[in-house]
Amino acid sequence: MKAMVLRGTALTVEEVAVPTAGEGQVLARVLACGICGSDLHAAKYMDQMIETAKTSRRNAWYERDYSNGMVMGHEFVAEVVEAGPGVSGWAPGSRVTSVPVLQTKESPTGYHSIGYSPEIPGAYSEYIVMSANLLLKVADNVSDAVAATTEPSAVGLHAVRESGIGPGHSALVMGAGPIGLMTLIWLKQEGVGYIAVSDYSPERRALAAQFGASEVFDPKEVDLAEALSHSLFREKPSGKQDESYGGGPIVAAPDFVFECVGVNGTLQQAMELVQLKGTVVVVGVCMQPDTITPLLGINKQLTMKFVLGYTFPEYAEALQAFADGKVDTTTLVTRTVNLDELPAAFKALSDPKDCKVLVVPGKK
Repeated sequence: MKAMVLRGTALTVEEVAVPTAGEGQVLARVLACGICGSDLHAAKYMDQMIETAKTSRRNAWYERDYSNGMVMGHEFVAEVVEAGPGVSGWAPGSRVTSVPVLQTKESPTGYHSIGYSPEIPGAYSEYIVMSANLLLKVADNVSDAVAATTEPSAVGLHAVRESGIGPGHSALVMGAGPIGLMTLIWLKQEGVGYIAVSDYSPERRALAAQFGASEVFDPKEVDLAEALSHSLFREKPSGKQDESYGGGPIVAAPDFVFECVGVNGTLQQAMELVQLKGTVVVVGVCMQPDTITPLLGINKQLTMKFVLGYTFPEYAEALQAFADGKVDTTTLVTRTVNLDELPAAFKALSDPKDCKVLVVPGKK
């Protein structure tokens, strides 16, 4: 079968073996798979990611041999082709998705991460294997494109739930890429009233407005702190005294800042923009060492929370929200490519006009 293989920093489209469904597994034909920012990072910084995994003791990363290449792709929807031994209830033709984990007795950890394991191909390919007990059926009213956004939608849901935000709070989302927009969508679902979004791209700001942002800002054109203060002034007038902080005036600022950019300097900026005793939620992945001013966090008594991934129930909830019509990510998908076009699409994703790009292996 055709697949895109990562070796070092090189991406090539090759013929690889079709995987075999083992006990408790199904073989499925990939219908669509999203290009994730983590995959873009892996194509540039795989060695660094492995070294960081060693430090954080995430054994699944560094106890494997990546020298022979790896097929990435973990934001997928697929169609069951064949059930392996011991599997029932999943007929050929069933449209499914799953958390990107394959349970296996052969792995020392008990599982392979689909899309980050050299032993099995991820969904930048024509076929994948999945664990039957982790499969979720995709409803008939959910398109392949929307179903392929379940994984990043679950990331946004997890970030919002982990933050502790709720009705009555205000938020700023820094970055209107796929994860920033998914965070915005779930902030709306959680009943958060005021949600501002900042991004340099006019196309992405337009998407944020479409998904219900209270306001969108171009940080190149406005002073974000001043703009947010004007917008939030009526909720927290600057003349009001905060006795719990020593009697100083409350400056109108968001209670929560979700940092969804992941470049040097944005953590410090988030700390500057958030309200006294506010929370900075770190969702974006910065691949280089960054610098913050601890005294700023101490002076403002801030909470900084780093989040990763999602839980199994959150993944299922994100998919169900599509079926129920609560969330529609159709317009989040700005382009589709086939497998032959995928290496070029990786390079092109530095263009902020694109948001979520999908690879559709069957596309001509």
